[in-house]
Amino acid sequence: MQEWDMEFGEKEERKPSDITVFAGACTLHGINHIFLPGGVTFRRLLWALSFLTSLALFLYQVVDRVDYYIQYHHVTTLDEMDSSSMVFPAVTLCNQNSLRKSQVTKNDVYWLGGLLGVKEVEMPAFLATIGLDPDLSGFTPSRSFDMTALFDRAGHDLAEMLLDCRYRGEDCEAGDFSRVSYRPDTPPLTQPRPNSRSVGGIHSDTASLRTGHRGHSPEPGRS
Repeated sequence: MQEWDMEFGEKEERKPSDITVFAGACTLHGINHIFLPGGVTFRRLLWALSFLTSLALFLYQVVDRVDYYIQYHHVTTLDEMDSSSMVFPAVTLCNQNSLRKSQVTKNDVYWLGGLLGVKEVEMPAFLATIGLDPDLSGFTPSRSFDMTALFDRAGHDLAEMLLDCRYRGEDCEAGDFSRVSYRPDTPPLTQPRPNSRSVGGIHSDTASLRTGHRGHSPEPGRS
């Protein structure tokens, strides 16, 4: 647009506004048709309406997807199979208290002190904490230590934990389970009834366990 200069009698061109320059250089589709030199026209109003509608739809979709994402939807796939015979599933018992403190001895604490973070000068206090005699006079540690023997002696005892068990409609007990894990502190249990029997009906296989036991360390009843 040009205007008349009264002093020099010449016409000089008016510089476009910053928003017009920005819109002309912007690659955002449609904005360069909205911000143009001159007054408001019907064509510019249509472009503005189309631009704002598209922007609103875009923002709505973004907000909707973000809201959907933070709901953490998940899909679970389940495969179901029918069989005339059924094998008892393995049950893994994971307990932070690997040992029963009632079965831990001074010799165990001596060999495991480094793993437990117990220094030699702290052994009497630690022994008193777990209910053992803190007096170390006359105590002589063994020349070697067997971790497997320790967990067999002081690890979880299924006979003390199993409150009730039913398999294929019949009662089962701790002796019906067998260990299949290489980790002595977490005994998975499997196949309480080795002999195969036909499932004549729908039976509920249950095993009730006592997970809080005073013999476990480091705290009574912690599981």
